Amino acid sequence: MGKIRFLAVALLILGITLFTSWLLRTLGESPLIKTTAVSREPDYFFDGLVATARDKDGKITYRLEANQLEHIPYNDSMKLDKPYIEIFHKENPPWQTWATNGVFYENRRLMTLSGKVRIHRAANDSSKSVTLLTESLSLDMENKIAKTTAEVQISSGEDILNAKGMKVDMATGHVELQSRVQGKYDLPVQK
Repeated sequence: MGKIRFLAVALLILGITLFTSWLLRTLGESPLIKTTAVSREPDYFFDGLVATARDKDGKITYRLEANQLEHIPYNDSMKLDKPYIEIFHKENPPWQTWATNGVFYENRRLMTLSGKVRIHRAANDSSKSVTLLTESLSLDMENKIAKTTAEVQISSGEDILNAKGMKVDMATGHVELQSRVQGKYDLPVQK
């Protein structure tokens, strides 16, 4: 009886070993769970970036410069160091924008800027120059709309406005202030 029990246990162990070996080989060939992990690390970068976007007629719509660009694959964004953007519209002077940092989302044509954001439009025959200062801003590159919910200071000549939140239509030059607007405005001198 002892030999039969020993033989049965030996056959059971041999069977388990063969099954485990087959199972490991099968799992090694094709994993049960396939993952497509996308890295949060940059997959490429540029130093000294200069890029120009044009419309269907070949006219420049915007120009982008940055000290460095890093492409992040997991959300298809581009991190920008010290971005400078010029947004062009017809005969008006371009809107120029500077910031410490930026992130550009290519699929949405959206740029988020942070750190000492400055927007400037030079004077032309019909309007004075204007400068806007804030700490954060989102810039819709396609529709030429700039928005912020942060504090903003707007200066044009001697006129200064402070507000919380702002929307600028860079195509028309229309500026909409959201709340807590305070300012100093000098009326033009009548001759």
